[in-house]
Amino acid sequence: MKMNKNILMIAGIAAGILYLITDLVGGLITPDYSYIRNAVSELIQSGAKHRLALSPFMFLHATMIAIFGIGLMRQFPFQANKLVFIAGVLLLIVGICHALSSSIFPMDPVGAPATFAGTMHLVLVGITVLAIFVMMPLAAIGLKNTVDWSFFQAFTFICLAFITIAGFASPIIISKEIPLMGLTERITGYVFYVWLAVMGVLIT
Repeated sequence: MKMNKNILMIAGIAAGILYLITDLVGGLITPDYSYIRNAVSELIQSGAKHRLALSPFMFLHATMIAIFGIGLMRQFPFQANKLVFIAGVLLLIVGICHALSSSIFPMDPVGAPATFAGTMHLVLVGITVLAIFVMMPLAAIGLKNTVDWSFFQAFTFICLAFITIAGFASPIIISKEIPLMGLTERITGYVFYVWLAVMGVLIT
């Protein structure tokens, strides 16, 4: 039995909303926090003042991503649409990586000695980025011939362009110690969540 399409829409939209709320509230209650300078992960990093309060919401947002991935796989079985099914698998991986990096593998504080958990956090982030870069075009190409999806492919590659530019800017910003890491990370994150929400709405 196929997953209810409304669940896909709710999961796609809820993931971004939960991320936004956690980001905004976390930044407001964290002393000297800057949305431009500081990464989102710093809100729930090891030793963060409000980690225990914020981490469950990040975990829940990751669960919504995973639900969306499972929904895609059920809505578009491998035999019917291989590309979208694989995109669903990758989205499930993104959700699992987010769940792990926001719970048992928090980010190490900037400048602190590396720990196993902190190293795993970086590995999970790397897997997430790679999965997103592969997953988004797969979904767009796989859905290009579906009714009412004529613009989605162009929209996807526009989103990917923003994500790519922000992604390439991040290491430059870090190496040059330019205080804009929070900005580039948020461009990458929020563009992805807008894309996810649009796909959730279109599937219904």
